[in-house]
Amino acid sequence: MIEMNEQAKLNLRLTFLLSLGYFSNFMARTLYNAQVPITLFEYLGSYGYVGFWMAIFSITSIVIIPIMGSVSDNTRTKYGRRMPFLIVGIPVSAIFFVLISTINPSTDPLWLLLLYMFFFNVAMACFRAQAIALMPDFTKPVHRSKGSAIFYFMAGFGSIVAYILNYILIPINLTLAFLTIAVLMLFCLIIMMYTVKEKDSYSYRQILEMEKNGEKIKRKEGPFQSLIDSFREIATSKDKSVFALLLGIILCFCGWSALNALSSVYFADVLGMERGMAGTMLIFISISYIIMTIPSGILATKIGRRLTIKIGLIITAFGIILGYLFQTPTMIIIGFIIAGIGFSFVTIHNIVILWELVPSQKRTGTYSGIYFLAVFIGSIFGPIIVGFITDFLGNVTFFLIISIFFLADLVCMFFVKRGEAGDAEVPAEIN
Repeated sequence: MIEMNEQAKLNLRLTFLLSLGYFSNFMARTLYNAQVPITLFEYLGSYGYVGFWMAIFSITSIVIIPIMGSVSDNTRTKYGRRMPFLIVGIPVSAIFFVLISTINPSTDPLWLLLLYMFFFNVAMACFRAQAIALMPDFTKPVHRSKGSAIFYFMAGFGSIVAYILNYILIPINLTLAFLTIAVLMLFCLIIMMYTVKEKDSYSYRQILEMEKNGEKIKRKEGPFQSLIDSFREIATSKDKSVFALLLGIILCFCGWSALNALSSVYFADVLGMERGMAGTMLIFISISYIIMTIPSGILATKIGRRLTIKIGLIITAFGIILGYLFQTPTMIIIGFIIAGIGFSFVTIHNIVILWELVPSQKRTGTYSGIYFLAVFIGSIFGPIIVGFITDFLGNVTFFLIISIFFLADLVCMFFVKRGEAGDAEVPAEIN
């Protein structure tokens, strides 16, 4: 078992092991976003309706993720408070992930595909907040930007693995590609079960010690009360940093989710690419993203998290606009490489700023759930809005529409006044 490192230095090996759950999530989500829209387009023939169905199941995530993140804050088992959700959620999501790939638009009804998509998204939502909340549980605040960089490095690596398997296996057999990812997800879970001792985490030990000493913890109020209290704190706080950050995250992921949900359709429809290549083009974002994750974490410690995010949003928007100005595979690839660099500056530090502003260690899971709530609000509206506007204005406007959302997020970031290390309103305590 991995024991918690009490030294000031970040435990790199432990952090990489903790990130395997997030790695699994991104592998599956990447292949899902690359191939499911193409299948839906065969049924529907519309960017807007494909975007609608890709987004609509995010509603389940909006409900489930923050609640389950809060539930995990109040969970006490011999496996810890996060791992039980991964132990159940990963296998269930893997099953429905494979079932999605068995659908044939020529013979199977659309409702069956939608049913499998629904259960896949529900299962994924049940462990996503917990998968990322493991990192701040084990990591002290001063190292969380670096820890987050490792998590997003692994997320980007998971996307690259999925894109490579997409390119190699899709021409052979669609189900084979999905099955391979599902097996890798289960393999990652097994590694975590045998190497991560969650009961020794930084935050969990602190909570258990306070409970042992008889200090009052508002567990009797339940996860819904914890979630309601957190929303009330955000809405009534005189400092609107958290509110502005969450609004920016929503806008950012409107653009990002639309890019992921509809780009494979754009490449097949506009540029005439085959299914395997159309679903692989986003690999160029993932490659530059993964290369810059660690430098991004280091940069934020030098110039600050907020400035890093602002620079990242400008770079991301510029890269996407290049795709609009020069709609050729070569220029789109160059734009994607630039956008991936910028996006690594953004996503790594958004959630770290939010963690820094959590008023209690006990609510780390709740705030992680709220983060994903913002992500999935963007995931719902982004593909729908971009899809129908693209149908109305023409498919050549696809990248231009997406870039607008990143620029809107940039505006929001100027209203985020706190979020650097040590900026928490209240010292980390159990309340």
